[in-house]
Amino acid sequence: MLLLLAPPGRPAAGCPAPCRCAGTRVDCGRRGLTWASLPAAFPPDTTELVLTGNNLTALPPGLLDALPVLRAVHLGANPWRCDCHLVPLRAWLAGRLEREPYRDLHCAAPPALRGRLLSYLAEEELRAACPPGALCRGALAAQLLLLCLGLLHALLLALLLCRLRRLRARAARRWPLTTPLAAEPATPEPSDWR
Repeated sequence: MLLLLAPPGRPAAGCPAPCRCAGTRVDCGRRGLTWASLPAAFPPDTTELVLTGNNLTALPPGLLDALPVLRAVHLGANPWRCDCHLVPLRAWLAGRLEREPYRDLHCAAPPALRGRLLSYLAEEELRAACPPGALCRGALAAQLLLLCLGLLHALLLALLLCRLRRLRARAARRWPLTTPLAAEPATPEPSDWR
């Protein structure tokens, strides 16, 4: 609430270089930014982000999702490469109620998708534009990691079961079940009854 009352000319705390910030508006437009030179994060109170007129081919995954109060992003005049790296941006755009500001996002590459509007591309088209090696390597690495974690889990479980068997065997030797847990009271001999 206080952010809305802040004067528009006041710079936001943590304004990333080379952008200019005024209130909750972050202007990184026409700065020649690329994927590599794009700021890694923006102030969390950003409501408007201007990225127009740069050399952006994609945005890092989760960049826009990390801005919870973001209302508008200006993305036009960038050479978007419509491949699997643009899937997170397309998903973010698909979740927006107002789509009119994003209708001018055209693909600059690959040649098969050049000139197409990003908002009209299916996710499958974007994924198909990536070389299979990049996607396969990532999926393979994730599957191998899960397999290693599963094997480690199985090994730890087997070691735990072996240790439990040893403890049970040791306990059975020390405290056999045939010996009474408490000494029974001695019963008097019949000769002692008199």
